[in-house]
Amino acid sequence: MFLYAEIFLMKKTKGSIEEKWKKKLKDIEYTCQRKLKRKIEDTEAKKKAEGEYEIEKFKRKLSIYYNKKKLEYDRKCKNEIRVLEGKEKREYKSRKKFNKLEFALALLQENSKLRDTNRDGFGYCCSCGKWIDWSHLQGGHRYSRWVKNICLDYRNVNAQCRTCNFTTWPRWDVKAKEATNMQYDAYLNHKYWAGTAEALSEKYLAYFKNVGGTNWDYWQIISLDKFITQEVEYNEELWATKSFYKPWKRWRELREKQLAEEKSE
Repeated sequence: MFLYAEIFLMKKTKGSIEEKWKKKLKDIEYTCQRKLKRKIEDTEAKKKAEGEYEIEKFKRKLSIYYNKKKLEYDRKCKNEIRVLEGKEKREYKSRKKFNKLEFALALLQENSKLRDTNRDGFGYCCSCGKWIDWSHLQGGHRYSRWVKNICLDYRNVNAQCRTCNFTTWPRWDVKAKEATNMQYDAYLNHKYWAGTAEALSEKYLAYFKNVGGTNWDYWQIISLDKFITQEVEYNEELWATKSFYKPWKRWRELREKQLAEEKSE
C-alpha cells in the first residue's frame, strides 16, 4: 500500500499540480457562467428594474464565490508543491474581523420585515403599498445606512419591496427616486406620528453639519453591544408570532460565537 502511495507521489510534478488546480478553477468559472445564464433567463419575465437588480446582486454573489475559491485553490496548490518539495504545509488564518455595525444592520433589517408582516408573512411595501410576501420584501432605509447617527433608528428602516428599494439607489432616475421617497415620508407620518419624516430629515442633515457633535460614531462603539442583545431578543419574540418558515440565521448562536472570539483575542 505504501509502495503505491510512493509511486503516485513520484509521478507528481510542480507543473501537474498547478495544472490540476487550474482545471478545478476553470470548472468553477464554467459553473458560475452557467448559473448566471440560467438566472438571466429566469428574470427575463420580471419587470426591468427588478430583473436588473436581481442580476447585479447575483453577479456580485458569484464574484465573491469565485474569488473565494480562487484564493482557496491557490493556497492548496502552493501547499501541495511545498509537500512535494519536502517542506511543511503552511497554515492560513482568516484575518477578517467581525463588524458589529454590519451585524446590527442586518439584524435590524430582518426585524423590520418581521415587524411589518402578518402571521403568514405578508406585508405592505412602505413606498408603493403593494401587498407581497416576506421573501420579496427588504429592510429599506429612508436615509442611507452609512449615516452613523440614524442608520439604526427603527423608524428609518421599514419593509420595502425590491423595486422601490432599487429605485432609491443614487444612480437611479432622480424623478422616480423623489416620488418613491415622498411616498415613504407619507408612510412614516401615517405609521408613527405626524412629523416623523421631518424629524428624521433634521437628524440626517445634522450629521453632515455636525450640529451638537452628531458627526461621530461614539453611540455605535459604546452602545452597540446592548443594541444587538436587545435586537436578538426582539427577533426571537417576532419569530414566535409567525407561522411561516424559520430563518436560516440563528442570531443568538452567531452572537455568542462572536463574543467568544472577542474574549479569545
